Amino acid sequence: MFLDQDDDDEPGTELYLTQPFACGTAFAISVLDSLMSTSYFNESALTLIRNLVTGGATPELELILAEGSGLVGSSATETLLKNRDRCRAGQCCLSSERFSKLKENSTYGEFFSMAISEFGILCIGIYRLFSVSDEKSDKRYVITNPPPDLPIFKSDRIFVLEPFDRGLEYDPVYVKSVSLRCP
Repeated sequence: MFLDQDDDDEPGTELYLTQPFACGTAFAISVLDSLMSTSYFNESALTLIRNLVTGGATPELELILAEGSGLVGSSATETLLKNRDRCRAGQCCLSSERFSKLKENSTYGEFFSMAISEFGILCIGIYRLFSVSDEKSDKRYVITNPPPDLPIFKSDRIFVLEPFDRGLEYDPVYVKSVSLRCP
């Protein structure tokens, strides 16, 4: 097990109660051994792992980008637009321009309401600095399903499900008219 060298937890604390575990920086050697073994016997596993880690970059794309070539845009076809008509997981910074309406002492509930009604963004959690007062701190933890009255800070990042294509305008009337039932 590898833990962050700057870990401030008491010795003997259970692994799942440590700060690195909560922040996602704990690393189990057994997981790497398992991944290596799996990828040796199943080539598809390596592709799946690469897609999970890189978001779908292929070796061919990595080679093209490594050679200095960039990505060239194409015209938007109906098929391409259909593929982008979905949500994706992301993070929103409270200091970004689109959330400038937020007051200094806003709550998670106020942010949630504004994000869903104005931008079609569904908030699912907060990624907060461990020490908000320490400007040099970069350690964070996750708060899932925060209560509506929880204060939010400018340094917080919000985990969200947002429209895939940010270039498309959010239209609440269209969203209300779309049937959410499965066929």
